[in-house]
Amino acid sequence: MKDKIKGISLTWLSKVDLSNLNSGEGGSNYIDVKKFKANNIDYPYVSGQAMRHYIKSAIRRLGAEGCILNEKGEGCRDIQSCIICDLFGFMSPKAKSGAETRISPVKVSPAIGLYPLDENITVDFLTRKKYKGEKYIGDIVHVELAHNLYRCGISIDIRRVSAEEIPNSSEAKIELKEYGGIDQAKIRIKLLLRALLYLTEASKQSRLLTDFTPDFLVITFQKHFSNRIQKALSIQEYEKLDLVRFESIINDLKFDDNIIIVGMLPNTIREEQKIKKILEESDIPIFSPKKAIEESVKLLEKIEISR
Repeated sequence: MKDKIKGISLTWLSKVDLSNLNSGEGGSNYIDVKKFKANNIDYPYVSGQAMRHYIKSAIRRLGAEGCILNEKGEGCRDIQSCIICDLFGFMSPKAKSGAETRISPVKVSPAIGLYPLDENITVDFLTRKKYKGEKYIGDIVHVELAHNLYRCGISIDIRRVSAEEIPNSSEAKIELKEYGGIDQAKIRIKLLLRALLYLTEASKQSRLLTDFTPDFLVITFQKHFSNRIQKALSIQEYEKLDLVRFESIINDLKFDDNIIIVGMLPNTIREEQKIKKILEESDIPIFSPKKAIEESVKLLEKIEISR
């Protein structure tokens, strides 16, 4: 690749067992699955806000120094020393002067359930015991649980990691202010990539332990910042990838001289051999999801990134 890398975009599928990864509004004794409607059919999803929280928690678990929100819901806003404020941005209201903001260089999609809820949902019963008088009594809580295949994605605007775009009105241009430089940007992006292997903070894990890490992962290193790869993993029917769309998007990205790395666990979706054939014909390496992340980290160490 002749041009410097301007963006990294990832999309992945994650198959989960019975779980309630992100609760909806519900009620005092009813905990529902967060859902949306398409063609009058309900599907589950995990909000982008929840996904950001899971990724931030994973970054901290990897040992990175990152702030947590104070009682006002504000972080430290120190881009140079705080990986969380750097990667995920912030907004801090200021009296009589609007707000101090940083637009997140990391864009996170909701995790979209790809199977209809009515075919993959049940209601569990929990009992909340409490002592009243001389005996225990229990309140019954209803919890919706769903098995599904989720599609998730993130996109990294490399130019603005550990840096900030400052408008120069006198010269009518945007200038870049560095906070740690390219070396620090690479360190933080590598931590972000590795964090995807450790998404453990989904809700209800004390009773509904599940793995929410990538099972089928596509990573792109791009010379033009784009979210095109987010449309590659479309499911036609149960566990069957839309191969025509997948091949078309892969070919588009290869035509632009992007680098693509794929990680796939066996038996995640059907027609694995057809998927592998498409990738092999485009000279795209296939690894396990963990190995694909580690290969991406190694690649990031070698390549030039844009500023």
